[in-house]
Amino acid sequence: MKMNMLKKLSTVSAASIAICGVLHAQVYWDINGTNAGATDSTDASGTWDIATTSNWNTTSDGTAAVTTFTDTDSVVFSAGNNVATAAITATGTPTATNLTIEEGTYTFDGNLKLGTSATYTVSSGASATFNDAVSLTDNSDFIIEGTSSMKLAGAGKTFTKTGSGTLTLTDSANSDYAINVNEGLVVVNRTATKQLKSIVVGASGTLQLSTSDQLNPLTVNGLFIVDEGVSDSLRQLYGTGSIQAGDNTSLNIDKGDFSGDISGDLDISISKTNGFTFNDGSSVEFVIGADGVSNSITSGDANMSELNLNGELTFDLTGADLTEGNSWLIVEVAGLTVSYGATFSVAGFSELDGTWTHDSNALLQFSETTGYLTVVPESSSYALLAGCLGLTFVMLRRRK
Repeated sequence: MKMNMLKKLSTVSAASIAICGVLHAQVYWDINGTNAGATDSTDASGTWDIATTSNWNTTSDGTAAVTTFTDTDSVVFSAGNNVATAAITATGTPTATNLTIEEGTYTFDGNLKLGTSATYTVSSGASATFNDAVSLTDNSDFIIEGTSSMKLAGAGKTFTKTGSGTLTLTDSANSDYAINVNEGLVVVNRTATKQLKSIVVGASGTLQLSTSDQLNPLTVNGLFIVDEGVSDSLRQLYGTGSIQAGDNTSLNIDKGDFSGDISGDLDISISKTNGFTFNDGSSVEFVIGADGVSNSITSGDANMSELNLNGELTFDLTGADLTEGNSWLIVEVAGLTVSYGATFSVAGFSELDGTWTHDSNALLQFSETTGYLTVVPESSSYALLAGCLGLTFVMLRRRK
């Protein structure tokens, strides 16, 4: 009986050792030895290296003996109310299986790497800025409730952003990783010349584009913000969400379809021969200004790309010069193969034989044939002109 029990205990112990062998230790940033917290002051700056400097603790309160970092440990930066700021210098490219910023404002210099399927967490009220590359492995989760600014690298890798906080990407390396923006805000402020591989913005997510030529295939089911003066070339655009554009912005699209709302001063050009469709339920806004000044949908090349309009066009006339005879190019019919579907409409306009008309202190007409919005003479002006011509005719007859 004792032998059986000993065998069982031996088996359990062996299994426990085997399990522990694949687990990664969790260590806490700690530069003040066995004293509670990470530091005795409000500054917790120090060096993060591999198996050299004892700046880590295995207990969350920091009272155990300090130890070194072992590559692939999970790391936590926290110190209760002690830490206000900390400058962390990484050497040797440490790899963290998981990385958590719980409290304080941290700045990281030196290259770092996240392990496979790593989780990067920034708690509410905390902040982390990475001035050098953080390398991705595949399927990382970024849970950002606070704020973080990062230079990411990891060609072909994917990470998913959740949490209500803000993640700002400031890469300069040409790395085409992919992003799922499920929650909160991701700001693309990169200076890299290689576009991102793919971005999917979920219904609760927001993507803000602050620099030009960074995106590639894009699916927008949440909110996509294009900052003033920014332009981008997308191979594909899909989604059911909203696009909000600043002044003088533009997107060049090769193919896709969109069912959401587009607002602001956004020029859209369609390239290649694949074609693009604005689905039933979509809405595209055009901001009308001085004569000839507006955003428009045009051809991006000489391919006579197909444009299918099945949704609604809307005109912002707030700053429009509605002088009779003024006109604005809305859809470049001459450079595109345009199809107006049965569900196509122009907000506030009535249609007759492909001409859409609206009276807004001036008579406006949008022509499906030409693609222009034009201020035409009021119907009362036509009546007055016809009356004058009729009177002239009568007088001429009487003089005879």
